[in-house]
Amino acid sequence: MDALREHCRAAVSAFSALEGSGSQASQRLCLEKFLKECQGTSMALWHKNDRKLGKYLRSVLLVSNNSPLSPAAFSGFRAVIKGIEKEKTTRVENVFSNKRDQDAPEEDAGQEKSTAFSYNAETKNLVFYGKIYEILPLFLAVRDIYASLPFFEELQACAERLEKNPQDATALFQNAVLMYKARRFEAALQLTAKTLKIIPEDHRVWYNRGVILAEIGRFEEALAAYDRTIELEPAFEIAWDNKGVVLLRLGRFEEALHTYEEILHKYPEYAEAWAGKGSVLLALGREEEALEAYSSALRIRPEYLEALTSTGSLLSRLDRYEEALKIYNKALHLSPKEPRLWAARGFVLSEVGKQEEALENCNRALELQPGFVPALETKVKILSEIRRQKAKSSQ
Repeated sequence: MDALREHCRAAVSAFSALEGSGSQASQRLCLEKFLKECQGTSMALWHKNDRKLGKYLRSVLLVSNNSPLSPAAFSGFRAVIKGIEKEKTTRVENVFSNKRDQDAPEEDAGQEKSTAFSYNAETKNLVFYGKIYEILPLFLAVRDIYASLPFFEELQACAERLEKNPQDATALFQNAVLMYKARRFEAALQLTAKTLKIIPEDHRVWYNRGVILAEIGRFEEALAAYDRTIELEPAFEIAWDNKGVVLLRLGRFEEALHTYEEILHKYPEYAEAWAGKGSVLLALGREEEALEAYSSALRIRPEYLEALTSTGSLLSRLDRYEEALKIYNKALHLSPKEPRLWAARGFVLSEVGKQEEALENCNRALELQPGFVPALETKVKILSEIRRQKAKSSQ
């Protein structure tokens, strides 16, 4: 397991470096490292000396026999690894040869470019001696395995239960939840489908299926799953809330508003529904009503961070800066390491003329998340205003 984990970690790291590499030489080094670590992952999963262990690991981690990491699929990449190594050896030999050749210009030594190798960072395709190799499926396969490893013991327990009884709906459902946590959404969907064949009227499975479908942007299917959840269990509040969120994302604002009003009629103290209603009203341009909805959410849950953030943003939009500042102060007390709150507070302070304090807030946001765009934009605006004020005072 340790070897598998290290190969996966190194492969993911090498791919990240590959994406950031600029020169062909750098790309070649990163790609060689990536492929070698993928090869190590493949060997760990298709263990030659212990086939039973390899089969067991693939079963637990849900690695199919047609995975890009399988020996058959990976065979072409082995030739690439050998080719890159051979080319590297030849290149080094040429460097020494050029150094011995007094007639060769010194700056040309070691700069011979490969004619066999090219990598397209956009398509994630490698061309090696005219043959195209797709790198992305390989990366996704190793990434999925790496993301699953923190849940290995739980996945192991599910696999053992399913080996005894493939129709164990509870084990299938738990497996789906673990795949969702590992962000292996397609695997999670397949598991919910298997579970629903066994227990087709379990509202929890339908709800989870809706969550997964929404996560990957299949909103119409998610909506159908939430409707089925509500049909099976009308009192399952969160399914109503999620349905409203999906309708909002689909731009079906009136239907979303009706959904939230329907749930609030049944459960008037449901803070999340009040916040959801506020978001829909805001999308409809009904700002004052949206503010009332957010206020209702905060009356029920005074420390509801998302409602506080939405309220602060709306108050700022309405030019009610002092009220917005109080809201952001409260939100930051609850979440002092949230960069978007520091950036938003910085913007409000800049609007009321407190430029130095606003600048400090933006810098704090950038400390927490370097390159955070809202903080950068506000900081540029503040610095421009500070320069303008200094120029004005010096006249």
